[in-house]
Amino acid sequence: MAETKKQEVATQGKQEMNTQLSYYANQYTGLMERDFAEHGLVFDDYSKQCAMASMSAIYNLVTSNKAAMSNLNGSNLRQVIGQVSSLQLNANAVPRECYFQLRSKQDANGNWYKEVEMGIEGDGNDALLRNFGVDVKKVYPVWLVKEGDEFTYPKHRGVEVTPPEWEEKGLSQKVIRVVYPVEMNDGKIEYMIAERESVKGNLFAHVRNNLLNETFGLLGTKKDKSGKVVPRTRYDATDEEKKAIAEKKNEVLKALLDCETIEDMLACEVARPYMSAAWLDTSESMIVRKMRNNAIKKHPKNLNVIAKQSLMQMDETYQQTQEEIAENANSEPFVVAESEAIETRSEVVESEPEKVVGEVVENDENVPDFMK
Repeated sequence: MAETKKQEVATQGKQEMNTQLSYYANQYTGLMERDFAEHGLVFDDYSKQCAMASMSAIYNLVTSNKAAMSNLNGSNLRQVIGQVSSLQLNANAVPRECYFQLRSKQDANGNWYKEVEMGIEGDGNDALLRNFGVDVKKVYPVWLVKEGDEFTYPKHRGVEVTPPEWEEKGLSQKVIRVVYPVEMNDGKIEYMIAERESVKGNLFAHVRNNLLNETFGLLGTKKDKSGKVVPRTRYDATDEEKKAIAEKKNEVLKALLDCETIEDMLACEVARPYMSAAWLDTSESMIVRKMRNNAIKKHPKNLNVIAKQSLMQMDETYQQTQEEIAENANSEPFVVAESEAIETRSEVVESEPEKVVGEVVENDENVPDFMK
């Protein structure tokens, strides 16, 4: 009798889970159809399949962390499902093309909440290049060149290119280089290469992004509107406190910049608290993932407006830029004297070229050498 009761409870719980999953899947696929239509795009069957697969993966992630879907930020979830749908990355593909993780964030009132974050797996990069790469006919399996292998770089002689050579030795599992052989529509083969050291830029951007809301315990507490004692956030900081926080952040970032290798960066004690579990627990997999991404990201892609925005949203440097813009917007009043305003209106002033948000400035002194 007791065993029958347990089975009934388990069956009921499974039915409730499937009902909730179906509800969220239908809600967000409907939103995606509307978003695509507003941009004049077709939400095709495969995009819908990717959206459904991602919702299932996110639901399992949230419930396994004993969190509730209803407590997630709706706009964040909509953005993530939009990224998966527009880029056509399938969470159910084998090997995986994308993954999801929960990240804790803090709002202006000091309250912590969870956001879903999507990342591209190694085979997701292949899919992006295959589906959206300009003039790409075929993407061959990636070469994972390991320490101790013999590798010869491509040689250029005029317009002719001698292919690279790779001989596996099996001496190590440490991947030091990835190579994508890609056949173009004109029959030529291009070799897209990324080195292990290029990942230093990815890790630096990751830590700098995670430091954005860090106050290092310098701000103490305050009472919110309800009288509850909560930590003060960076939005509450005085100018002196902001300066002290900036100095602490610079100490962490300088320690990273002083590291010679990616292994040194991962072992950097002052920076490790600001690295995610993916970097710390599965560092080798993360390094290979980022190398594969770095190898293909410079190749031009035919992306629709939603897919283009999705790729930008996933870039950590872009995310930090947007946060800094939001933080500093209208932070200082700009007062123009009436006489100056009249004089300005009477003159023709040549404007500076518009700067695109997220654009990399080659001579920016704040950008480390390996990120230029």
